[in-house]
Amino acid sequence: MRRLTRPGGDEAVALAADLAAVVLTAGLTPYLAVEVLARSGPGPAAARFEAVLAATGAGERLADALDAGAAGSPALAPLLAILAASERTGAAAGPALGRLAASSRARIRRRAMTRARTVPVRLLFPLVFLVLPAFLVLTVAPVVLAAVSR
Repeated sequence: MRRLTRPGGDEAVALAADLAAVVLTAGLTPYLAVEVLARSGPGPAAARFEAVLAATGAGERLADALDAGAAGSPALAPLLAILAASERTGAAAGPALGRLAASSRARIRRRAMTRARTVPVRLLFPLVFLVLPAFLVLTVAPVVLAAVSR
């Protein structure tokens, strides 16, 4: 399966949480969900899930491998903790994964709004030093030149 684009921290968590929720809701076990995430998840998350699969292939329990992966990746720690809890208790992880994806998207939206609020300040320099002088040269300069030439 083709890998998704390479999103960063919260984007990867949101995409991986959504994918895990879909896979678990479809009836797959947490181990099979980890396999799907390693194969088809977003780049940074897929690498962490591949490491979890390698640890389970070496004989470690899935829940312990997920806990070790959570310790090594703070951004993915909530997702890995939810999957580990689901593996240990057998509880459905779908609702918790949905909440995790929603909170990750809310953080992404807040950061985007913060960046959007800085746009007017960043546009001030080009407006004042490039656009306004060009406007003056195109509108005032011909009038001044016509007045001087008379």
